[in-house]
Amino acid sequence: MITKIEKIKNLGIFTDYKWDSNLPEFKRFNLIYGWNGSGKTTLSQLFASFETDKSEIYPELEYKIQTDDGDFTQKNIFDNKIRVFNQDYISENIEILSGKAKPIFILGKENKELADTIKQDEKILYGDQEKKGDIGKIKELDQKKKELERKKKEKGKHFTDVAKIISTNTSGVSARNYRKNNAEQAFSRLKSKQILSEEEINIFSLTLKQQESPILNELSIGDINENVNAIILNAKSLLQSTVETAIIERLKENPDISKWVEQGIALHTAKNPSNCEFCNQPLPSKRISELLAYFNDADKKLKDDIDILIHEIEQLCGTIKTLNVLDKANLYAELRNDYFLKAEIFAKCKTELLESISIFREQIENKRTNTATPLELVADISTKSFIYAVKKVNDEILKHNEKTDNFTQAKEVATSKLENHYLSEIFDNVKCLKVEIEKLQKEILQMEKGNPKDPANVGIAQIQQRINDNQNKISTSGPACEKINEYLMTFLGRDELTFEIADEGYVIKRKDKIAKNLSEGEKTAIVFVYFTIHLKDQVFDLKDGIVVIDDPISSLDANSLFQAFAFLKNAVKDSAQIFILTHNFDFLKLLLNWLKRYPNRDGGKEYYMIKNQYVEGNRIATLDIMDKLLKEYESEYQYLFKVIYNFESDGTIESVYHIPNLSRKLLESFLMMIVPNSDGLYRKIESLDFDENKKTAIYKFTNDLSHITGKGFDPSLVQESQNNVKYLMEMMESVFPEHYEILKKSVSGSG
Repeated sequence: MITKIEKIKNLGIFTDYKWDSNLPEFKRFNLIYGWNGSGKTTLSQLFASFETDKSEIYPELEYKIQTDDGDFTQKNIFDNKIRVFNQDYISENIEILSGKAKPIFILGKENKELADTIKQDEKILYGDQEKKGDIGKIKELDQKKKELERKKKEKGKHFTDVAKIISTNTSGVSARNYRKNNAEQAFSRLKSKQILSEEEINIFSLTLKQQESPILNELSIGDINENVNAIILNAKSLLQSTVETAIIERLKENPDISKWVEQGIALHTAKNPSNCEFCNQPLPSKRISELLAYFNDADKKLKDDIDILIHEIEQLCGTIKTLNVLDKANLYAELRNDYFLKAEIFAKCKTELLESISIFREQIENKRTNTATPLELVADISTKSFIYAVKKVNDEILKHNEKTDNFTQAKEVATSKLENHYLSEIFDNVKCLKVEIEKLQKEILQMEKGNPKDPANVGIAQIQQRINDNQNKISTSGPACEKINEYLMTFLGRDELTFEIADEGYVIKRKDKIAKNLSEGEKTAIVFVYFTIHLKDQVFDLKDGIVVIDDPISSLDANSLFQAFAFLKNAVKDSAQIFILTHNFDFLKLLLNWLKRYPNRDGGKEYYMIKNQYVEGNRIATLDIMDKLLKEYESEYQYLFKVIYNFESDGTIESVYHIPNLSRKLLESFLMMIVPNSDGLYRKIESLDFDENKKTAIYKFTNDLSHITGKGFDPSLVQESQNNVKYLMEMMESVFPEHYEILKKSVSGSG
């Protein structure tokens, strides 16, 4: 059992409390009275911290308590079981799940924690409305799935569009049945982009549109090169050959005349005329002899050889002249341009070759008139360029022929090249979409199933299962409805509120209809009923435990007060030790009457009150003996009169902040006796025979300044309090002097 609270530090307004040596020790029953805001709930929070050796609300809390088993501080856990009912317990043990067809009530800290977990999980799934942009995993998953479908459709459209392009551009002369799935399969085989130039596109397109052409003959130069070499070798020999002749300078110097004369002497020799055929004059015999000596048999033979060589040259020229290229129209269209260029080069080389042969021939012809003189071969015949040009022309013809030989394969290659080209045009977009699709698929899978590598990253399915599990725990772990309804009816004195099991907790009905707006008093009553039920659970032995109760009747209407008191008394009477804190005077009187009649042999009882005072401008709370007026009189009226009658201000706002509220309570009690009707405060004051100005001041003071929206911390409050307390005492004495004198006597001897 706790006997003393020796010290408290850093507990709200219990800033540096020490147990007063004149204060009696705690007994089995301990009743503590204090106004609202005086520190009752704060003191109850101290009791709640004993079992956990810490306070989340007051982390700097220090205390020392004296018990039958020795002293305990915040550094060691109090080993007696203790249960505390206060506002913290209420907030920790009731949860209303709103926003549904019917409000669901959760009872119990553990269940509330489960409900909080459910709520957090539901926020994860469905979003937190208080957080802008928080849409939740389910909606996010839906968006990602829609985005995935959009990406897939976008990717599919790329393939659909490119399939049409490929089908059109690779169809050739007949339609090609090429579809989206063909494009996707071909794309899967494409390892890198294969973009074609415009020229390549045109070539492959033409290939597909072309009909197969026949094989073409190549240009054949035959023995041209060998013949040229032989002619050159023969020419060199003939030009070096000479014959013995009687030189006739005139003919030697004039080759044309020499040729003419040579032909003439041959005619004269054959026909044997006596006269010259040209001048018809007799030919001198000497002249004939001279000419025959000049044009002898050796000379004739040399010239015959020259004629043979020239004939060979003419044959060579004829062979070259007959070597012609085919028209470019005979070739496949894509080869025509190159073929045409090669053909022009061939024609040029052919012309140049014929010209060089012509010059070569002229030099041979010149040997006729120079048979007696050796000549060097100056002219040359080079077939190198011509033969190379023929080869180039033939290369193009070979390409044509090769294409004809491989016409089907060429079409297949063209089809493949064009297909890869058009697929390459969508390559980057499709690859990017594939990466985005794979990323979305991975994210969707993780959102649905969770990340196995990260236990903290659970999936929607796991969260939904966790919600279901926690809902089942809540629905199966709460106390039975029959017991709650029985206790609640006893506490409230009426059975209009009833509990029914719901999937996640309870629903509460008011006269068979869903109760949607519970009063604060009803909520407090529900949680207190739950509190008393759990005083009897297996983990808490009431006979060895300490129970602390802070205002269980807070916000209850007067009709329920007696029922609530009876319920509380029966619920806690078997406790090893009990502390009851209240601000309600009517409830206090019920408790006092109960404890006064309670036999001391069953445990002692003590009565305390929490007082506030100001030290260096700071309000502090202390525990004191309960004022005997509160214990001895049946109403709070005498006590209020005593406080107001003995009021003296020290000049600080803090010392007077509670005076307007206490003055109003005193005034209302006084007027209830003097003017016992249903009028409001203003009309009741107006009906009194007293100074009008002072009545107005009293009303303004007790009405305006007693509310939290009043001027509670206005600097004028000090003077207002001093003046209006004086006016209030004057009015009470003036209106009912006999009553006033009785009150004065009742408080004059009280402590």
